[in-house]
Amino acid sequence: MRKFISELEDGYSENTFDRKDELKRLDKLCRKSAEIITQYDESYEKVREQVKYFDEDPFRVLNRININNHTENKNGLTYLSWAWAWQILMELYPDSYTEINRPETGLPYWTDGKTCWVDVSVTVVWDDGYSAELKKRTRSEVFPIMDYKNNSIPVEKVTSFNVNTALQRAWTKCIARHGLGFYVYAGEDLPKDEAEARMAEKAEAADTAKMAVEYTAIRTKLSQLGVDLHGESFVNFVKQAANVSTIDPGVLLMDAEGMRRVIAVMNDIAQKKAK
Repeated sequence: MRKFISELEDGYSENTFDRKDELKRLDKLCRKSAEIITQYDESYEKVREQVKYFDEDPFRVLNRININNHTENKNGLTYLSWAWAWQILMELYPDSYTEINRPETGLPYWTDGKTCWVDVSVTVVWDDGYSAELKKRTRSEVFPIMDYKNNSIPVEKVTSFNVNTALQRAWTKCIARHGLGFYVYAGEDLPKDEAEARMAEKAEAADTAKMAVEYTAIRTKLSQLGVDLHGESFVNFVKQAANVSTIDPGVLLMDAEGMRRVIAVMNDIAQKKAK
């Protein structure tokens, strides 16, 4: 930055013969200034993102993140990308770290003589903006060393690759215990707020489909009772009684309450006709 300012303060040459080179120099300086501004903007954005989480517990922050585009399904189980999970954790809480709890053998895994497992932890470190020291929270996980079918591997067949895979999965699950992707391990499909919204949408869609069937059924019944469904008197009566502007099903599907009133009026007409 200091070198750039020094170059900028050199001034503009008044010599006509130097102007072409001077313009090139100034153009280069302008490009460099744009790069510096961009770098500072990026740094500021990272700091701003970090600062806005000071007042929030890390679990709440991480648990709101939708991870669905970073998972894969294997043998009926959903796995979160460990690399992506660690990246997110580092972006938000860069002082966080992992640990391996080792047995006396010094190996990165434990065994009962038959099968093996790893014992790990992830500690999230954050600045809440108030405490004198950084705050820490540790979550641990004991995870079995398994094959691609999720069956425990006999101790004599365990390889370094199997151990590494178990470690990565265990750390990812620890991160989930801190909030990131926790809803997947809880058997849910989406974060709480989004899941509730999706459920409401599905319920509404199911209700609309049900009413569409009811609407078709009552119109068929009225037709069988000899009612002219397209007659002006019938249409106007239903519209007025149901307080709607149209009985066109395509339009009514966008107005659930209006559809219910129309169906109720038509059912009443059918009952009176059937007597």
